[in-house]
Amino acid sequence: MIYAIARVLFFVFLFPVIPLLAGGNEIVLNDEKDLYEVSKAVTFYVDKSKSLTIEDIVGGGGRSAVFSVPEKTNFGITEYAYWIRIPVRNRSQKVRSWYLEISHPVLDHVDLYVPSEGGYSVMKAGDKLPFSERAINHRNFIFELPFHGEEDSGKESVLYLRIESESTISLPMQILSEKAFANRNATEQFVFGLYYGLIFVMALYNLFLFFTVKDLSYFFYVLYIVTFGLLQMSLNGLAFQFVWPDSIWLASYAPTFLIPLLPVFVILFSRYFLMTFENVPKADKVLIVSSVLGLLLTVVSIFVKISSILWMLAVYAMLNVPLILGCAFYVLRKGYKPAVYYLVAWLTLLSGGILYGLKSFAILPDVFLTNYGLQIGAGLEVVLLSFALASRINMIKKEKEEAQAKTLEMQKILTESYARFVPRDFLANLGKESILDVKLGDQIQKDMAVLFSDIRSFTTLSELMTPAENFNFINSYLSRMSPIIQRHNGFIDKFIGDAIMALFEKSVLDAVAAGVEMQRYMKEYNAHRHNQGYIPIQIGVGIHSGSLMLGTIGAEERLEGTVISDTVNLASRIESLTKIYGSRIAVSESTVEAVKDSGKFHFRFLDRVKVKGKQKPVSVYEIIDGDEEEFQDLKLKTKSDYESAVKCFYANSYAEAKDFFDRVIKVYPDDKAAQLYLKRLYSVTHSSNAEEYET
Repeated sequence: MIYAIARVLFFVFLFPVIPLLAGGNEIVLNDEKDLYEVSKAVTFYVDKSKSLTIEDIVGGGGRSAVFSVPEKTNFGITEYAYWIRIPVRNRSQKVRSWYLEISHPVLDHVDLYVPSEGGYSVMKAGDKLPFSERAINHRNFIFELPFHGEEDSGKESVLYLRIESESTISLPMQILSEKAFANRNATEQFVFGLYYGLIFVMALYNLFLFFTVKDLSYFFYVLYIVTFGLLQMSLNGLAFQFVWPDSIWLASYAPTFLIPLLPVFVILFSRYFLMTFENVPKADKVLIVSSVLGLLLTVVSIFVKISSILWMLAVYAMLNVPLILGCAFYVLRKGYKPAVYYLVAWLTLLSGGILYGLKSFAILPDVFLTNYGLQIGAGLEVVLLSFALASRINMIKKEKEEAQAKTLEMQKILTESYARFVPRDFLANLGKESILDVKLGDQIQKDMAVLFSDIRSFTTLSELMTPAENFNFINSYLSRMSPIIQRHNGFIDKFIGDAIMALFEKSVLDAVAAGVEMQRYMKEYNAHRHNQGYIPIQIGVGIHSGSLMLGTIGAEERLEGTVISDTVNLASRIESLTKIYGSRIAVSESTVEAVKDSGKFHFRFLDRVKVKGKQKPVSVYEIIDGDEEEFQDLKLKTKSDYESAVKCFYANSYAEAKDFFDRVIKVYPDDKAAQLYLKRLYSVTHSSNAEEYET
């Protein structure tokens, strides 16, 4: 912002007090010098009516204008047109092209009249014409002079320049050789490319950070540097050259409405960066009023004449500088450390502006550092403000981390305590991070696998133990089963006495693998029980997969997580069938389909049964891998005969079915499923009796 204000003040207020060293002298071009300051030799005439032609100026129309030596190179904001007389003599023989450059790109009309055979011909430029109509593609107004090497050596010409503009009329003019023009143009392209590339990259980088951290200071900083860059490009002509070359209106008005808009974004950025609403609430109210005033001036500047409001915009922008710097010094004194970066950034920009100003007053030499001091200072300011934002975010992050440390610690303790009663996976499926976030009625529908396990003959077993021994036994058993379920990506929804109900979200095969490992672990567990003098136990596992509802039920003062679905009921019924068929693991048809595709486990069909609560019979299968090895081998050896027997049974070929089942029993006499089928075969009198078995 300081840079933009510096340029406005420089062109509006400082240029008028820079006197010319001489005036009216002829400019002599030679081969020893590549650059000439035109302002030392020009005279001017004020055309108050703005109606004079070139003939009127040179005296062809019966009247001639009287030119005088100007006292300044900046005529300020004026409603007049100005004619500039430039006498030039060419004594160069080697330079093929000479160029006249007017380095004030925001002039409305710039017309150069050069002598021709019929009098004077005109070359027109200015931001009231499309950029494409310029003879030379450059941000400044460049005119090629009619001097071309040795053939034009000694030629003398008087050039006339007519200037008219709604904004300030400033005439920094130079005549350059083609070599000087090319060298300076290359340097400018490098500097401006580097500078505006930095502006563009920093805008994108901080915009990305805004979307990442959702901090408004980054958003307003992006708006600030984008507006800052566009204002500079408007003032130095690059915007008209590259951004809006076909928009005459933007070429004229963009600098005007960007001047008040820039302080608005600086104020908004400063409010959030310096946190003035907390650190300096009274000054914050002033900043809000100033930003609203800036927005109003931005809107007004679009609809009024530029010359009528430009001075007001410059004053408004200038008054905001001490306001925001004062706030920065104040919050720094209060211990707000990021304000250091903020102040250093603005002071760096101000230093660059001072170097440029001292060069303009000829106090410092015209070298790279002074000539591009504003760009260097502005570039460093943009980078330093990014560092300032990073410092601020780190400070806020550190404060939040310290402030939340105790809360997080307490929440962790509370969550870990509640996790004993409500599984973390249950909360995750509900989309909750903590038990504190759960509300009555939270629910979600998902496809999951349900595993039920139960200790066989637990009632009889518990009667042999005291209440204390019962609890110790159950806890010992459940503490061994829980890790197995967790290892296979499942979580225990609830314990129902000695029974376990577990849910598996990722894969049905996880539930089957968990059931197999639970059965295999029983051998080790029973060995431990035997060593302790306890009798061995057996468990049954039932698995079914399908859609179910997870949610909370109860009342506001007493909630409970639960699962409601026919899937859960069927899994429980399937587990109860393991007692009837003598199976370790029984699964539904939907579960066995996944087992078929994987090829990881062995299975066989048990029966088609009608379970309570279901109208249609359900196909039930047995996973063989959970059996002891000797029983697995026997079931695999008889699997072919067993499946043929079952197929014949359901095809009403009872004689054939009996033959196959007899072959199974001969190899594996303890096959309870085959024994059950043989009993049913003996009792069959009608084929319909074999359709289904109800449990």
